[in-house]
This record gives sequence, structure tokens and C-alpha cells, in this order.
Amino acid sequence: MEDKVHSLQPALTQDQLQSPKEKLVKAAERIQVGDEYYIQASAIAANLEKLVLKKGETFLVCDRRTDIPGRIHGEMGFYVEGTRFLDELDVRISGEYPILLESSTSDDDFDILVDLTNGDIFQDGVLIIPRNCITLNRRVSLWHNLLFIELTLKNFHINPIRISLEMSLGADFADIFEVRGMKRPARGRLFPPHWQDHQLLLKYQGLDRQERTTSVVFDPKPDQIQGSEVRYWIELNPREEKKIFLTIQAKIEGVKNPPVLSLASLRKTFQRSFNQWVKAGCSISSSSELFNKWINRSLRDIYLLSTQTHWGWVPYAGIPWYVAPFGRDSCITAMELLPFRPKLAEGTLNFLARYQGKTFDAFKDEQPGKILHEFRKGEMANLKEIPFIPYYGSVDASPLFLMLLYQYVSWTGNLSKARKWWPKALKTLAWIDQYGDLDGDGYVEYYKESPKGLVNQGWKDSWDSIFHKDGRLAEAPTALVEVQGYVYAAKMGMARLAELFSETDLAQKLRQEAEYLRQKFHRDFWMEEENFFGIALDKKKELCRIISSNPGHCLWSGIMDQDKARLVAERLFQEDMFSGWGIRTISERETRYNPMSYHNGSIWPHDNALILAGLKRYGLTRYVDRLTTALAEASMFFRDYRLPELFCGFSRTYHHGPTPYPTSCSPQAWSSGVVFEVLKALTGLEGDALNNRIYFVQPQLPQWLDWIEVTNLEVNGRYVDFYVAQGQYAASVEILNKSADLEVVIKR
Repeated sequence: MEDKVHSLQPALTQDQLQSPKEKLVKAAERIQVGDEYYIQASAIAANLEKLVLKKGETFLVCDRRTDIPGRIHGEMGFYVEGTRFLDELDVRISGEYPILLESSTSDDDFDILVDLTNGDIFQDGVLIIPRNCITLNRRVSLWHNLLFIELTLKNFHINPIRISLEMSLGADFADIFEVRGMKRPARGRLFPPHWQDHQLLLKYQGLDRQERTTSVVFDPKPDQIQGSEVRYWIELNPREEKKIFLTIQAKIEGVKNPPVLSLASLRKTFQRSFNQWVKAGCSISSSSELFNKWINRSLRDIYLLSTQTHWGWVPYAGIPWYVAPFGRDSCITAMELLPFRPKLAEGTLNFLARYQGKTFDAFKDEQPGKILHEFRKGEMANLKEIPFIPYYGSVDASPLFLMLLYQYVSWTGNLSKARKWWPKALKTLAWIDQYGDLDGDGYVEYYKESPKGLVNQGWKDSWDSIFHKDGRLAEAPTALVEVQGYVYAAKMGMARLAELFSETDLAQKLRQEAEYLRQKFHRDFWMEEENFFGIALDKKKELCRIISSNPGHCLWSGIMDQDKARLVAERLFQEDMFSGWGIRTISERETRYNPMSYHNGSIWPHDNALILAGLKRYGLTRYVDRLTTALAEASMFFRDYRLPELFCGFSRTYHHGPTPYPTSCSPQAWSSGVVFEVLKALTGLEGDALNNRIYFVQPQLPQWLDWIEVTNLEVNGRYVDFYVAQGQYAASVEILNKSADLEVVIKR
């Protein structure tokens, strides 16, 4: 390998020319208390049930009436490329908010349909229109930078009526990070509302010199206009109805907008795309209504969150806070969806390879070969008020990228694409050894160079999530326990690919390095007194002796010895870790435990899913059954069986569901992927596409699930339909149909 200093490009700063040891010292001097990326909760907005739509870089968060209530501080709004283009859209009937009857999102998540009615309408203290005489139907649709609203008013009173319909609109053009709670030293210029015939224009000139405009076209034109407040006078005979249409367009100066097509045309285009998505993968059904609803909602949410980029489909992390590509989240989601939707893995690998680190940039924590953490757009990104342009402060995205590459090949057998990515994979391996392992001790560590970067750079990236038994925060550079497992799995997978590409020396080297890491890992992270692994090593190589969920990921990666795996599983299911709804991020007994915190006692579905896959890997089937049941039952208590990003870690209470976390994303991509990891664990699915083979390893079904049927599952261009059912002593597998040259192996 090239020398770390001499391999650098010219014109570097003195800071960049420091040796790794000097950087370690400097990093240790940076101590941050608090987190500038902390998401503030709005007491009112957190208690409102919200509906969401998304298409590409555009998303909507509204209440169940499809209002964006400007009177409530919170995350609701119409967003495009990280900027809120509407923060208010209130609709009232004769000055009063209508009564909600029902609201629902279409099966393909193209639009929201809401039925509302009037409350009692008085004039001069006299009741003139009783409640439930007028219907207000609202259909809201989203398409890239467009928001369509169709309002239909109908009179069910026996007499003619005359009412007013008022709307309040507003646009603060806040960057998503401002909405989250970040304070900026200055903002750009917000212009007064301007009207051009039927069109309301709301404008903002950003400090990045980009003009952003919200255009609202009314059809018909309002009867009264005052600033951004409008009023219609509606006269309706019995059974008569009238319609009002709003077309809202977000425009960013210098960004080409797609043509404004008719709503009917857009709906057909969307439905065609959704149908192609459904048909492009396998079909899954089961005996359980619960399981079917969970699968169907999750599959819809994966489609909702996946974004068609120039490099293919990439799952964006979550709504509302993380509508962006994330290296870690996108890789894990893509792995969860293998083999059911392999296009996600392909698009993710393409995208992350395209934006792989090329140089040294301290502001972005970028280094050659490193895989990005997060990529944002918007005013604050343009001004470098945030480092996510893209930002590379993730210690685990790089090994996860390599794990995804190997799993993609294992399920698709597509070596031609793997060859295309192979040079990128080699650069990522070089990053792991040269820059990931700062002091040459064999462990991959992280530290923050960027003044605006993340203090903690694993998946638990809260500022206080990595600490010692006495509550002291771990000082960087920090080596996380799960990251060593990821590196082990990455090197083992890349060794297999190296063999396939006839690079036998490299394959041998990677296996030796992985074995050395495995042995060292057991020596340095194992806590004999706890029969468990510690969460991390700090800069002094002192072990953070915390009971956490992190070692559960080491089951998933396969770095653990079998005897240690059994002990870890036992500990994870003790009462201080297992709430009844899932495994907590840390034990109830730890100093910093708080069941309402983001990472220090909450329950993350994706965290549990990776642990579940690890339990299955080590044949710990009784724990697989227990965790599967907990996650499935938890899904019942969230709207439409949509598991959120996280929920609170309170212990399960009889006849009550889990407690929501107030600022949790919902949907969240890797939470939507949980049910597919459950499906793989239950059926024991493993792919060996290069040998045209599929395995069913110790298939098992919980008591509440009689059978699962999967049709049209693809493995290297071959297809299989199968049926897994409860048996007298174990689950049985029946192959209903398959390609002639696909071998099926069932392991009991």
C-alpha cells in the first residue's frame, strides 16, 4: 500500500498533512456536549396523526384533513429538495374547521382522499345550517414538484345554502434542518404575496442567491383575496356540487422543472410505474391477516421511499427528516429486500460507487475510497452551513457497501455488474486498512474532523450514545463493536469475489485479515463478568462495558464463536434488554438509560431485524420465534401496520401497545424492510446464485402462522415458487414450481 502521506494529492492544508497519530491527538481535544442536529419535538404536532406522500425529491406531510396547519409549529408541509415550499394550507367552511369523517391514502400512495362535513353553522346566533349537511371531499395528489388539490362541495340540506370557503396559504421556505430546530445566523428575503390573475406567487430569495417560488393556481379564481388569504362564496341547491382546483408548483431558480401535465395523465403514469414495481418482484402471501397487512404496507412504503436516480432506484431513509440517500440506511434496506427486490441493491451500489470519496476534505470528513453517509440539497447545503454535500462521516457505510455487493452477487449471480464495481470495492477495502484503521491496531475507528460533523459515526449517532459504565462519554477515536463485525463480513465476502476474479493472493490475504480480526475481537471486546461484548473501545483502548444491542449485529455478520453467540442471545432476552416489543438499544440498568431517548433505551425495528437474522444464522431458533412474534405484534399498534423508525423502550403492558417516539420518521426505509428480514429468517432462505442453488435452512413458523407462500422468486434468472407450512415437529417446505436447472437444498 502507498504511504498515507506520500499518496496525497498536492495543495493540501497543514491539517491534512498531519500523521494519523497527530490527528488522533487533535481529535481527542475536540469534545462536544450536545447535538446541533438534535430534532426538536413540537408538543402539538407530535400528537397529531399525519399522512404522507412522496415522489422523487418531493414529499408532503399533512394532518388527516390534509391541512398544513400554519398555527402549529412542526414538520408538516410541502417540501422539494430539502426546502419547505408550503408551511400553511388551512381550509375552513364559513370560518370553522370542518369535521373529519374519514381519510385514506390510495393503495399506490398516489393520492389522499378525505371526507369532511360541516359543523353547526350560525348567523347572528341563529342556527342556519345544521351539522352534517355539507360534504367537503378533498383529493390531494403529488408529482415531483407539483401538488394537486381537488375540493368538492355538495349540499345534502333540503334547502338551498350559501356558505363561504376560506383558505389560508403560506410558505416559509425553511430548510429541513431549520424545521428540525437548527438556528441560522441569517436568512434570505421573503417577499410579500403577489397575485397574477388566478395565480398566487410566494417568493423567497435565499442567501445562496437562488430564488424559490411557490406558485398556486386557483380554478376558479377566488371571490375575495387578501394577501395569501382567499374566500369563495358558494351557493348550492339541494344535491348540487361544485369543485375548486388548486395546482401548486415549487420552482427553484436554475433547476429545470418537468412539464405540468394533466392530473389524469400523471395518475396513469404513476399507476403504470407502481404496477411495474409490483410485477418486478415475487408475490408473498400467508395464512395470517396480520402478516399479510404488514408485508403489503411495507412493500408499498419501500416503493414510496425509493427514488429513481440517474444510477437506479435508491431507498431514501425516511419521512420527514431523512428524505435523502444515506449510505448506511440504503445499504441495510437493500440487503433486507434481497432477494425480493434486487433492483434496490443494484441502484444503491451504483449510486454509492458514483459518490465514493475521492479526496481529503475535512469539512465533509471525506477520504479516498470512503462511502458517503448522507447527501442533502437545499439552501443550507449550498451555503455549507451543513456538511452533507455529501458528507462522509460514517464508519460503517463502507463495510456495509461491501457486504451489500457480496449479498447482491449471492442472490443474483450477476458477476458482470460485480466486475464493474470491483475497482470501487478495492478502493473501499483500501480505505478500511489505511484510513479506517487509524493507528494500525486492526480495528476500524472513527473521529470527527469536520467542525460541523457528527461526533458519533455509527448507527447510534447521537452525541451521548457511546459511553462508559459510569456515564462518561467515550472519547474518539472510537472502535464500535458492530463495525468490527461488518468489516469481518466484508472481507470474507470480498475474499470470495476475489477468488471468482482469479485474484487468489488477495483472497488469501483478506481471509487472513478477517481471521486475525475475529480472534482479536474476541479478546478485546469480550466482558467475562457479563458473558457479553462491550459496545466500543475508546481512544485509550478502554472497553466501554455497556450492555447494548450492538453486539447483536455481530451475530448477523458472523464474527462470533458459536458458544459466545448463545451467551449473547441469552443476555439480549433478559428483562432489562427485551421489553416484550423488541430488544432495547441499551439495558435498563445502564447509567444513561432512558426509554424515551433516541438511542439510549428505545427500540429500533431495523436493529431487531439484524439481530433476528443473526439469531437465525447461529441456529438459535427459539429466540427467532420470540422476536418475530414481538415485532409482528408491535406492528399491529401502528397505523396501517407501519413500523416506525423507532418507538419508546417501556416494558410491555397487558392490553396496551408500544409507546410511540414523538419525532420518529414514519415510514422509515429500514423499518419497512424488517418484515422481509423476518420472512427470510422464518423460511431459512439463503442464496447461492453462482451455483444455481437456493437453501432453506431450518425453516420454522411461529404458532400464529400456519403457512407462507412465495411465487416467482428469482435467483440468477431462475425462478421458484414454494410453500412453507407448519408440520407436526417442524415446518415443511413444498416446492410448487421451479426452473429445471435450479437446485433446492433443505437443511434441517
